[in-house]
Amino acid sequence: MTTTTTPQPSIARMYDFMMGGSRHTGPDREVARDAVAASPGIKLLIWENRKLIKRVVRTLVCGGVRQILDIGSGIPARGAVHAIAHAVDPTTRVVYVDIDPTAVARGAELLADRPSCTAILGDLTQPEQVLARPELRARLDFSEPVALLFFNVLHFLDKNAADAALEVYREALPVGSHLAISHSTGDFDLGGAGEAIRRVYAGAYGQANLRTQDEFRLLFGEFELIAPGVVQLPDWRPEPSPLSARLGGTAVNCYAAVGAKR
Repeated sequence: MTTTTTPQPSIARMYDFMMGGSRHTGPDREVARDAVAASPGIKLLIWENRKLIKRVVRTLVCGGVRQILDIGSGIPARGAVHAIAHAVDPTTRVVYVDIDPTAVARGAELLADRPSCTAILGDLTQPEQVLARPELRARLDFSEPVALLFFNVLHFLDKNAADAALEVYREALPVGSHLAISHSTGDFDLGGAGEAIRRVYAGAYGQANLRTQDEFRLLFGEFELIAPGVVQLPDWRPEPSPLSARLGGTAVNCYAAVGAKR
C-alpha cells in the first residue's frame, strides 16, 4: 500500500502564500490563516517587511555596497534583493541562503541568467558551513565589504542559537560591511496579538521568540547603527506609500535596524 506524507509547514512557503505567491501547500496555508486570525494585521506587517527590504538594499547599494548575502531569504518574490540591487548597479553580487529547498529552487530559476548571483541551501545556525560553501565563496569576496541581511527570520530560532550564529557572522564580515535585521517584538500593546502570533508560529515551527528593543540591539554587537537606529519596521527611512502600517498611527510589533562595521 502506498502512503502519502503531508509536508511540514514551511516559513518560506507560508510567507509566499501571504504575499500572493503560488509555491505553498495546505499546511502552509493553514498556518497563514491561523496567523491572520491571531493577528489580523500580520499581512500588512509582511508587506511592510518587503518594503523595508527594498529601502535597505537601495540605500546600501547607492552607498557603494556591491556584495549582498541574504540569509533566511525565503522564496524570492517581486522586488527581490537581486532585482533591487541590479536596478542601481547590475554588477552587484547576491547570494541567497535558505533552509527550504523550495526557496532555493525558485532562487535558482530566477538567477539562471545571472552568474554573479546564486541561491544555496543552508542552515543559518551553522554559520561556518554556510560561509564555507564554494558557491558562496565564488561570488563574495570577504576582503571587501558585504551587506548581510536577516529579514524576519531570527525570531523563528532559539535565542541562544541565533545569538551564537550572529557572533560568527559578525566576526566574518570585513570592515565597511553592514548588517541589516528585522525581528518581531512584543513591546507594543496590540491587544495580545504579539503573544497570539508567537503561539501560532511556535506550534507550527517549534520556535518563535520575541525580543525587546534592548535584546534586539544586542544582535548587532559592536556594529554602529546608522540613522535612524532601532525603529519600528515602517519607520526605517520611510517612503510615501498608499498602503502603510502608519495609516492611523498603528504600532507595529517588529523592529528594524542597520549596523555598520567600522
